[in-house]
Amino acid sequence: MERKTTIVKASVVLLFLMVFSAARAQESQNTILNGFESGNYTVYKLGEKGKFEKVGKPWPVVITKQGGNVSEVLVKRSGILDEPFAPDVPGYPAYFAFKDLRLSFLNDYAVYYEWNGKQEATTKYVLVKEGGDFNLDPGATNKLVAAYATATFKNQTSARDNVKAKKAELAEAERKANSLEEKAVAKIEIQLVSQPAKVAHFSEAIKYGVVATLKDGTMLKTPNLGGKIPWEDFELAHKGCSNTIDEVRVDVDASSLTDDVVLLQITSVYHPSLKASLAINTTNDVSVQVNQNGFWGNERHQHMTVFQGVDGQHAGNGDDLVIKVQTVRHKKTGASLNKIEIYNTSKAKTVAHYKLTPDTPLIINAKGGQGMNGSKGRQSETAGGNGGNGGNGGSVTIIKDPSVASFNVTINNQGGKGGNGGPPYYNTGIKGNDGNPGADGYTDTKIASVNLNF
Repeated sequence: MERKTTIVKASVVLLFLMVFSAARAQESQNTILNGFESGNYTVYKLGEKGKFEKVGKPWPVVITKQGGNVSEVLVKRSGILDEPFAPDVPGYPAYFAFKDLRLSFLNDYAVYYEWNGKQEATTKYVLVKEGGDFNLDPGATNKLVAAYATATFKNQTSARDNVKAKKAELAEAERKANSLEEKAVAKIEIQLVSQPAKVAHFSEAIKYGVVATLKDGTMLKTPNLGGKIPWEDFELAHKGCSNTIDEVRVDVDASSLTDDVVLLQITSVYHPSLKASLAINTTNDVSVQVNQNGFWGNERHQHMTVFQGVDGQHAGNGDDLVIKVQTVRHKKTGASLNKIEIYNTSKAKTVAHYKLTPDTPLIINAKGGQGMNGSKGRQSETAGGNGGNGGNGGSVTIIKDPSVASFNVTINNQGGKGGNGGPPYYNTGIKGNDGNPGADGYTDTKIASVNLNF
């Protein structure tokens, strides 16, 4: 008898689902909610026995509409906690979401549930219209809301496209309202937002914006000055720095700083005759560090093929460098500047061109790498692995033009430490030999004519 009753119940649920699917599955929440109003809703919660239990106090529900669409459903959970649920797709919602919770309205009730990656619903509460009743079991409710949601998802494509199109339309209208396009513009100017005290290689960014004055006196500005002119309204042609909006950084290569200035230059896209520029003198007083060190033993495999045993790998040598220096005058301020060229003879390439004031520190690192430590010895041997040798320091030659009175340079070209010997396999064995330290590189300074053309 009990089995027969169960079969009858299952058949009723199946029939209900079929009827509901045919009647409601193609409707969006906007359509279904035409039959709902704000008010107090009777609440059924999932009890400890796996069945729905009626909660004593109703929950207020506020349904807010904009035109024919529902923009929000506010649920006051337990009559106290505000939970604003928003539509997943405004034009054709399948549910309303708040954090990881969902709310879908069906016949004369709303299902408050969680959703998982398997397209399954887990009902937490059911909210029923005032005066209504609810007698479905949790399993049937979960299947019902899942069937509705998945069917409705399939009909959301055009609604999503409409939402995207509307957003694009609004964005274009916003852009055009704030753009210089089709506006009578009298002039454009570059305005600094902030300028660091030091303008040099590796200094802080120079922040700037653009102000456009219309012929009626109205002033429009880029976003970083509190306005809304899109940066796309301007073509940039900066020199001596990055060619970027909002902020620029001084070029690392001094060969682009031919006039010892950072030059900001812009042109109006819609008014090509309108241009603006701003020149900022360089101060050339930020210390610079150049690293041309040898690789460490444990990095050797990144530079060549190695066959790793218990012995540590030898480290690489620091690179040999030639540094040429010539003192010139700053083309705007007349202050003394050292032009510096660093050439890596080990790799046959120019490493850097800098312009620094004579007292600004330049630190050159051409140290040998540190040898790799030996590993624990093999079971068949009495000693641990030997440490790898340290790399030799690079040799640095400084060639000073007779014009150079002062050059603040520090050379670090020491040899690298040898790696430590590894422990033996057995305690009765001996530790492996430590690797030999690398030899220090030499530093030579010469006075000779130097002509650096940058």
